[in-house]
Amino acid sequence: MKIAIFHDYFDKRGGGERLVINLARRLKADIYTGFIDKSKTFDTKGIKIHNFAVRKGPQLYRNIKISKKFAKIRLTGYDAYIFSGVWCISAAENHKPNFLYLHTPMRVLYDLKDKFLRESNLVTRVALKSFIKQWTPKDQRYMREFDIIGTNSEGVRNRVRKYYGKTLYNKSTAVYTGIDTKKYKYKKSGDFYLSASRLDPLKRIDMLIRVFKKNGRKLVIIGTGPDEKRLKELARGCSNIKFLGKVSDKRLRDLYSTCRATLAASLEEDLGIVGIEGNASGKPVVAIQEGGFLETVKEGKNGVFFKNENDLQRALDKLERTKWKYKYIRKTAKQFDIDVFAKKIEKHLTALL
Repeated sequence: MKIAIFHDYFDKRGGGERLVINLARRLKADIYTGFIDKSKTFDTKGIKIHNFAVRKGPQLYRNIKISKKFAKIRLTGYDAYIFSGVWCISAAENHKPNFLYLHTPMRVLYDLKDKFLRESNLVTRVALKSFIKQWTPKDQRYMREFDIIGTNSEGVRNRVRKYYGKTLYNKSTAVYTGIDTKKYKYKKSGDFYLSASRLDPLKRIDMLIRVFKKNGRKLVIIGTGPDEKRLKELARGCSNIKFLGKVSDKRLRDLYSTCRATLAASLEEDLGIVGIEGNASGKPVVAIQEGGFLETVKEGKNGVFFKNENDLQRALDKLERTKWKYKYIRKTAKQFDIDVFAKKIEKHLTALL
């Protein structure tokens, strides 16, 4: 089966980017994307990538250009098409049979619309309102062009029902994301906690910093992003908190293998890849009790929940009192292996042919 994968763009080292690259390797698929910045994303060696190179202009303007670019293409020679993203879906009408892997409906249009509007300045708010009014009906139309929608969690599938209705919900099924679990190893339980998320306000890393400023425990923060300057200023003067910026895949896996636990405080996270990667390394996760973490974390088995910032210290204390079984924790990550994921995707595509 010859497959093409459409993905919005590669400009970071996020769960979506890693997933698409891993899947393309497993399925020997070609990738079509709005643009790729190889210095900021994962290794794509050996994958055939068609890059539209749409890079210029403000982010929203650029994204709309990417959507228009996808809408114009007409590919042939492929048996099926996989979509990953919110801008590339404009190509769905002209590329069938198709399968959408939905990380989440576009958040600025739906579940986080009020938050984005509330936190914008006057000029940005006006522009956002105009965009939301114009783009919501387009998004609704594009979404109805898919044969099957695979969501990365049941929580995201419920968002499909809420924002797109029963028809699309019935077309959807939860297909948990895939990582190469064989690459992750357990070495030891170290003396530091690990945050390995993009430095974005939605990840709520400031919550972690404030708690670790008080308790003095070691916190290692990996990643870059728009919130980096503010977070570093918040942690200024704290010798127990270190920012490592962008690290290699090998270095990241080494940190997973030697940390005490991973930390995750993302706002209504779609699934939560950091906790899964930590679990694959035999490490428990301390996760906010909401979003996709409700589907991946088993309290006291492979992690500990906390309800809010005031509850985080209690969760850390509980984690340190618990005797963790790293072999069992690693087993809980097996259901998220890339081979399991790829086989499920292939099964859905075969059913369409």
